[in-house]
Amino acid sequence: MITLVFLLVLGLAGWTFSTLMSKGKHQEEIKVELANIFESLKYLSTSVTALIKLLMKDSISSAKEDDFSSLSSNVVDLLKIEKKSKKEAA
Repeated sequence: MITLVFLLVLGLAGWTFSTLMSKGKHQEEIKVELANIFESLKYLSTSVTALIKLLMKDSISSAKEDDFSSLSSNVVDLLKIEKKSKKEAA
């Protein structure tokens, strides 16, 4: 599937390049569409970057909360064990 998409993009790029070099009738319209594509790719990359940052922040905050809750439960369990061992020793 990825190979098919890559070949399609490569073919489209070659066709566009050859049309621009041959000084076709619709050269200005092609340039406008290429500018639109690049602008859309810029917005897409910005949005993907923002999404990744949000996901990282959420994952980090979730991991911190999970780590502290498990750590505090471990500490509580250890304290209970120490109390039991002190009572048994006495």
